[in-house]
Amino acid sequence: MKTKIPLLMLLLIIGSMSLVFSLTLSLPNTIEWILLILGVLLNVTSAVSLMIIGVKKTRGS
Repeated sequence: MKTKIPLLMLLLIIGSMSLVFSLTLSLPNTIEWILLILGVLLNVTSAVSLMIIGVKKTRGS
C-alpha cells in the first residue's frame, strides 16, 4: 500500500498541472477540453484513492 501513495500523489500533481495549463494557456479548443477532462479524472480518482488509503490507515487495518 505504501508504494501506491507516491504514484497517486504524482497523478494528483499531473492532474492539477493539466487543469492549470488548460485554463491559463491559449490552446486550441480540442486540446483544452482534453486537458480539462484528463485533469478532472486524474484529480478525482487520485484524491478518492488517497482518502481511502488514509481511512484504512486511521482505522489500523
